[in-house]
This record gives sequence, structure tokens and C-alpha cells, in this order.
Amino acid sequence: MLLAVCHSDASGWKSVDDLAEISELRSELGNVVWAEADITTVDDRDAEVMEEEFGLHRLAVEDSRRPRQRPKLEDYEGHLFLVLHQLDESHGHLEAAQIACFVGDRFLLTLHQGAGRTLDAAKSRWRAEECKPELDSAFLIHTLLDVLVDDYEAIVTRLEDRIESLEEKILSEEVLEDSAPGMQRAMQKELYALKQQLSRLRRYALPTEHVLEWIMEGPGRAHFPTETRALFADVHDHVLRIGDQVRNVDDLTDAVLDLLRSEQTARLNDTTKRLTAWAAIIAVPTFIASVYGMNFALVPRDGGLFGFYFALALMIVTSAGLYLYFKDKNWV
Repeated sequence: MLLAVCHSDASGWKSVDDLAEISELRSELGNVVWAEADITTVDDRDAEVMEEEFGLHRLAVEDSRRPRQRPKLEDYEGHLFLVLHQLDESHGHLEAAQIACFVGDRFLLTLHQGAGRTLDAAKSRWRAEECKPELDSAFLIHTLLDVLVDDYEAIVTRLEDRIESLEEKILSEEVLEDSAPGMQRAMQKELYALKQQLSRLRRYALPTEHVLEWIMEGPGRAHFPTETRALFADVHDHVLRIGDQVRNVDDLTDAVLDLLRSEQTARLNDTTKRLTAWAAIIAVPTFIASVYGMNFALVPRDGGLFGFYFALALMIVTSAGLYLYFKDKNWV
């Protein structure tokens, strides 16, 4: 179901009960119309009303109703088509909720899929600024972008805190000395979850940088008033900082993974050395016993036990010598 409101300099925001009036309201100087709908509630009749009342391109409307669009900005006659995404953490993963925006002269139409949290935050800011005479579609889309980028920044800051905490945990003596495989698997699982979230940020958040560059320096300059470029430049600066943070977290994650793997390799080498040392200690007396047993009678014909005691003493001495040697090398 499509909900619409109209803002005028005289009366502020008011609901639009009859959607057929939208085109007329848009034509009045000083008015700006904002409308929204969840795509799960938009049927073909609603799509026709949107096309007619807002003058939208049919292909853009079709894309807006498909929730698997990539972040993009397309220029159509009479309006821009912008796709953004809200990111929500669920069970250790970041899930994207699409927000399709149609931006035109004195109107903004947003079709979303479960992105009510972002739109509610944007509406709160719009209501707080409803008395501004310069309130227009450029201000509305800037506010929406600002809310989304602030959300992305909060996510990447949490990821930075998590990876720094993991780094400290792995570098602590308790973890380095603990060879429990369960702890290693838990850390690897958390590290790969961080990697997944970074991948989602790259896919959905970082393309916003190109959108803002298009608005400030590209063909989008003609669609937005000059006085709003400073607002978009501020959001662009935040996106650049998010990109730096994502790369920093990615580098730290790789470093922690390498540290964890090198520690596992060191533990494996230590285990191998210990097994090798004990195998050598056991192998030498076994070799002595097998050679003596194959070539000499254990008890000579005269009934003496010298050969038996000699072989036994030789095995004890060589085993003790090997044990002391490997002990000195810290192999046992």
C-alpha cells in the first residue's frame, strides 16, 4: 500500500488521501511530495498509479519491485532511480534490505523491503526540519543517505572493536598456550563471520561512494541545487572513512588469521618433534634387542647371564642418553 505526504512552506507535512492528486500537488511551487511503500504490499495497480502520478519509467518501476538489485544510480527522463540497502545483523551475518528511491523535481518515492528502521529515522529528521524553506527532494535524499551512512559507520566501528578484542585475546598467553581445538575452531568461526560481514559492507555500503561522486562531480550536478553539494560532500567524506575502516579491519582480520594459523603450525611442529624424540628413544633399545636376539643366545651354554645383563644395560644407557639429549633440546 502506497502512503504519501506533501510538505508545503505554509502548512508543513500533511497526508495525501487521494493518490490521484499527487501529480497536481507536485506541480505547485513550494510543495514537495514524499511517498513510501513496502514492495510486498505493492500490486500491479499501485505500480500503475506510481508510473502515472510521478511520471516514472516502466523499467525503473520493474527494478524497484525486484529485491535483488545492486546499489546503483540511473538517470531517467524526469527522475533519478537510486538503489540503496539497509544492513541488519542476524545470527552473526549482515542481511541487506533494499531501498529503491525515485528522486525527481519536488518528489521522493521510496519502495523498500523491510527497511522500515532506516526510513523511520529519516522521517524523524524530516519532521524536525519541516520548517526549513529549502526543504526539497534533494534534502530528503541527502537525509536518507546520511542515515544509511551513519548506520554503516556504526557497523564497521563494531567490527573494528571485535577484531581488536580478538587480536588481544589471541596474543594473550592463556590462548597461545591453550591447545584446545574447540577454542581454535570458535575463533576461526568468529573470524570468518567478520570476513562475511566485511564482504557485505563492500558490496552494499562502499558503492555509495560512487553514487555521491556522481551527484557532486558527475552528471548529477544538474539534478541537485548547488547549495546542497556541501551536504552531499559531508556524507561522501563519511563514506571514504568507512572505506578506510573496512580495509583496516580486513587487514587486521588477515593478520589475526595468519597469527592463528602460525600458532597452530608451531604447535603441530612441537608435537611432531616430541613424537619423533620418543620414537627414537623407543627405537634404539628395540634395535639392540632385535639384533642381539637374532645373533646370540640369550643365555650362553655355560649358563652365564652376562650377555643378557650387558644388552639390558646397553638399552637403558642409550635410552637415558637419548632422553637427556632431547630434554636438553626441549623436544620432550
